[in-house]
Amino acid sequence: MNRKMFFISLFVACTFSLHAQKQEVDYRYAPQWWQSSICFPDDSCKTLVGPLGQMLYEYGGNEFYNYVGAFRTIVQFLADENIKINSQRLYSARIPIVVTEATYRGMTVTQEIFASGTAFTPKNRQATREDIILTTIVNNTYQPQTLNPMLIIDSEHKVNVTGRTAVINNKMQVISGGNIAKVRQNLGQFKTLVELESVTVAAGETQQIAVLCDNGLPSTFADRFKTTPSVAEIVQLKSLMIDYWENKTDIPYNQVTVPDKEIQNLADASIRGIWQAREIKKGQITFQVGPTCYRGLWIVDGAIILETAAMFDRGKDAREGVEYTLSFQQDNGRFAVLAQDFWKEHGIVLWTCVRHALLTQDKEWLRSVWSKLRKTMAYIKELRDMTLQNDIALDDGLIPPGFIDGGLAGGKDVPEYTNIFFNLAGMKAMIQAANWLGEKNDAKEWEAEYADFYATFQKAAHRDLATDDFGNKYLSIPMDPKQRSLPQRAQWAFCQGVYPGQIFEQNDPIAIGTLNMLHTTLQEGMVMGTGWDIDGIWNYFAGFYGHACLWMGESNRAGNSLYAFANHASPLYAWREEQSPRDLTPSKYVGDMPHNWASALFAELTVHLLALDRGNELHLLEGLPKEWVGAGMTTALNDIATPFGKISFTLTVDASGKTADLTVEKLTDPSCKGLIVHLGDWGESNGSNIVKFDPKKNNKLTVRIK
Repeated sequence: MNRKMFFISLFVACTFSLHAQKQEVDYRYAPQWWQSSICFPDDSCKTLVGPLGQMLYEYGGNEFYNYVGAFRTIVQFLADENIKINSQRLYSARIPIVVTEATYRGMTVTQEIFASGTAFTPKNRQATREDIILTTIVNNTYQPQTLNPMLIIDSEHKVNVTGRTAVINNKMQVISGGNIAKVRQNLGQFKTLVELESVTVAAGETQQIAVLCDNGLPSTFADRFKTTPSVAEIVQLKSLMIDYWENKTDIPYNQVTVPDKEIQNLADASIRGIWQAREIKKGQITFQVGPTCYRGLWIVDGAIILETAAMFDRGKDAREGVEYTLSFQQDNGRFAVLAQDFWKEHGIVLWTCVRHALLTQDKEWLRSVWSKLRKTMAYIKELRDMTLQNDIALDDGLIPPGFIDGGLAGGKDVPEYTNIFFNLAGMKAMIQAANWLGEKNDAKEWEAEYADFYATFQKAAHRDLATDDFGNKYLSIPMDPKQRSLPQRAQWAFCQGVYPGQIFEQNDPIAIGTLNMLHTTLQEGMVMGTGWDIDGIWNYFAGFYGHACLWMGESNRAGNSLYAFANHASPLYAWREEQSPRDLTPSKYVGDMPHNWASALFAELTVHLLALDRGNELHLLEGLPKEWVGAGMTTALNDIATPFGKISFTLTVDASGKTADLTVEKLTDPSCKGLIVHLGDWGESNGSNIVKFDPKKNNKLTVRIK
């Protein structure tokens, strides 16, 4: 056996072994640095907390790669400078109170950081707002212990300390619950150390210290806390905030239930994070990607976030986000939000509107924006015409060179495929919508245009196929071989072309070969080197890749991708956009955190493993991990929106682990021609692992567990 064949065999063996392993989430690939959001839904104050309990304020706006120096002000409280910080967690997946655990001289030091305020209602900014640090010290020794608390403020702004209050930039107030003994400001250009009076904790005693930051916003407690710092009042406030997060938000929990506790936590936290990142702009709910460098409208990311909101039965909220996106349309139908040559936005907006209408079952709304969408369809035809007028032969009849994104910049001299994939996907969605609405003339015209566009694409793609080291014929993103990078670079658009774009048939050799190429690049279960960091891992690419695998019939790989995705989250249930694999230190980080395109993709992949619409059928349990059919386990969806109405089902395994009962409620849309249940390699019914239900009826099935 030659060397190349040896490594191929080794790769296949390792891949098979990986698939055979039991999947579990233990956050083994978590980033070394993370930041967590504690703000409220639709909050205008996006406070973040770092892994050592730092409160991060005033994102600078120009630090795409720097994960600490991006913040102009950082506030941290330490019960003593010498404490050892051991771990950090959230109060729960649904309650964003950041809990940092530390020890010192036999004592435990627990710090809880949370946001507080009043008037948490959509479309109304908070009447009051503050961030709270509550530190609890428990002396587990048999003698008194003394601590020297310290407030550390790193800020580019001037800091003035008077009484118990440090004022930053003549605006933000940080108020300590203890008396201040000393202030030192001569240690560094931006550093202020506020030393509080020593605290003595008797043997077996518990003491608490509170710190309040008003963010420069109106605060119910700030003035009172300056003069009468009541820890008891802060503890009561924490209870009110816990009750708020558990009982008074409109976040759509309880719509997906899985028996893996950590997958469930990540799914719940993902939905919460999407709501926390939202903001009210132009009087409308705007779904945003993150709290720092991606705080704003990102049409590509937003398409999936808006789809997630609609899937989780919040179509009304998603509608506002879709209409906010449409408000950026120019008179000729063009969109140019991210960049002037980010041509893919046109196809993405079309797909977003069609998918939203299908998930909300709202033909009338789609008709109300139809004239706008027609304009964008016409503009895509203009883009195709532009390719016949430039001096680049490779792109003729396709889409002009433009910004690629996701690892490659592209530009006016780089003919490439990402913009083609998305515009094909948008056109295909519009043809489906035209037939759905009965717009036969539009459907006929666009079908002819799409057929020509797609045939031109297929011809060019076969022309541009390359071969990787394992013999896989794949489609590189840049057309010109001289402009290519790693085979996997920027293949996010290919994966999205597979799903949700659905522009490839399952037997398409281009899609098969390109996906096989991606299989060879896995490290830590993830495609590596595909994003902006050529040595790094683009965490939520696992969502693109997992969906592509699922759509192409590789359901085991899709489930594996969900677990790899999960294990790259922080223990506080959020993802950085990109990070280094563990073998590279110090680790490099790219982009925002929490990153809510990641959150949306994780929530969607969890759902789509359980229910995925394929044409005029709805397929259930196609990617169900075998680990979820153990004794006593329950997997369920509750009112998840699909193009055929809402799907609800429950799969319950009996106590013996030998059988499971599946109950599925009927669908409301008669266009669904079949509910297809996949039992994979874990179950069977009457000797078959595929069962077809009548979608117009309630259905029940008993499955024998293999």
